Amino acid sequence: MRLVLRMSDRHLDDQQVADLMVMPRSEAAGFLERAYSRCIVDKVSEDGATKYKISNFYARLDQFAKYENWHDIPAEDRKIINRRFLDEFIARHKHSIERKMRGLEAENALPNDTVMLLSEVEEMINAAYEIVVQPCDCRKLGENCNRPVETCIWLDEGARQALDRGHGRRLTTEEAIKLLRWADKKGLMHTADSGWRERGLHAICNCCACDCYPFRAARELGSKGVWPKSHYIVQYDRECCNHCGACVKRCHFEAFYHDGSIIEIEEKLKKGVAVNLEKCWGCGLCANSCPQGAIQMIGLQA
Repeated sequence: MRLVLRMSDRHLDDQQVADLMVMPRSEAAGFLERAYSRCIVDKVSEDGATKYKISNFYARLDQFAKYENWHDIPAEDRKIINRRFLDEFIARHKHSIERKMRGLEAENALPNDTVMLLSEVEEMINAAYEIVVQPCDCRKLGENCNRPVETCIWLDEGARQALDRGHGRRLTTEEAIKLLRWADKKGLMHTADSGWRERGLHAICNCCACDCYPFRAARELGSKGVWPKSHYIVQYDRECCNHCGACVKRCHFEAFYHDGSIIEIEEKLKKGVAVNLEKCWGCGLCANSCPQGAIQMIGLQA
């Protein structure tokens, strides 16, 4: 806390921090590395030298929830903090999202730019040189479901940043593909930057609608389809469907539902399945689980 208060908004090297904190330079260097690992400070490069600046509270909270003593906080307080964090997330990105909703370019890069199919994120994995998996901060903070947590995949520069702080578990390409497919089977959607070929690889998020901030924020802001962008939609062939209901269970948005009809298939009575395309976000979880191939994902025109 003394470091945060004394540094204020200055960028300082380890010697300057040693002077500030009245400690030997070697001690200050180790102290700064620990603070950097805990997202209390960030590194900046100035004139070829490494300096440090104070991070922000929400980066620190993110790190605390993922790797430290989040569950020492009482459950009711965790809910309040989670809501405040979501409000900050919305406030931080609201202007850019509203610009996109008006058909304008976002002034700042938006996280979780596009809802992507499993095959698309596998292509990203195959193009990456460095791959790291970390816990999902959204599910660690939200705790609204029991879906897997160690599912956030960081690529290349994002992976190197995580490793520089001493966090994340390295994956091979094969391990990362296996993790993606497992997350998909567990009912997690995939989001990433669809412009990664031009902007470079950074991360793949495996998301749920109940915890993940982008989906929660999009619902509150009414930005469905624009951010995160949907570039696919369901095409459902009811004649091919065996009405097993797997799609109903898998859909986060109730696009697939039981319509009240009863269908007889192979002398068995089943609840009829229908789809409301207005609720589809184009994640493809339904198509991945359909045993009959009755669901296809078709591309939307840009």
